[in-house]
Amino acid sequence: MEVVETMTTNYNDIGCVSSYYEYYRGDVVAAVPAGAKCVLSVGCAAGVTEAELVRRGMKVVGVEINSEAAENARQRGVTILEGDVSEIDVNINDQLYDCIIYADILEHLADPVAVIKRHVKYLKPGGIVYVSIPNFRHYSVFWELFVRGHVRYKDAGILDRTHLRMTTRKMVLAWFEQAGLKLVQWKYINNGKKAKLISACFLWLAQEFTTVQIGVIAKKE
Repeated sequence: MEVVETMTTNYNDIGCVSSYYEYYRGDVVAAVPAGAKCVLSVGCAAGVTEAELVRRGMKVVGVEINSEAAENARQRGVTILEGDVSEIDVNINDQLYDCIIYADILEHLADPVAVIKRHVKYLKPGGIVYVSIPNFRHYSVFWELFVRGHVRYKDAGILDRTHLRMTTRKMVLAWFEQAGLKLVQWKYINNGKKAKLISACFLWLAQEFTTVQIGVIAKKE
């Protein structure tokens, strides 16, 4: 297992719904193996990130429930399966995927493990699963819950009002174990200088509490 300390994203800069669907995820692109030929992206939004994978010669199948976002993804070259990921069948002519992406989607599902188990049946042996999740161990959640005593839900971010589940690194590791996947790597995804400065002040021992997102990579054996 390899642990990557930090990675930068602008997760907290997500404001309105349109920017959420049009958001580019460099961490996702970095996680997809260069030799991948067929990729499943669950909750692909408008396909901004997936378009880069298409540009690199990969076939990308995206699952998206929002019709407008799905159409934008189609125009970017993504093969779209439109509907609820908890119900939709991702099997296309029994093709196997080299990589499955869950970029900030599992926290929106009632039963993430059931979805992962259903999908990995169509993942090649040795194929990669990449999950990114909001980190509910972030100090802002502690502040809202235990100091203020009142959680203010938002349109995006860790306390997104559409989240059905809390997510932490250890929870994802448990989901992988239940789905028969082997951990390869996990990484902190920090947003900007403030989080890095706080982590540095504590000799990087506080990253579990200053990190907004965590990315985890697993493999099907």
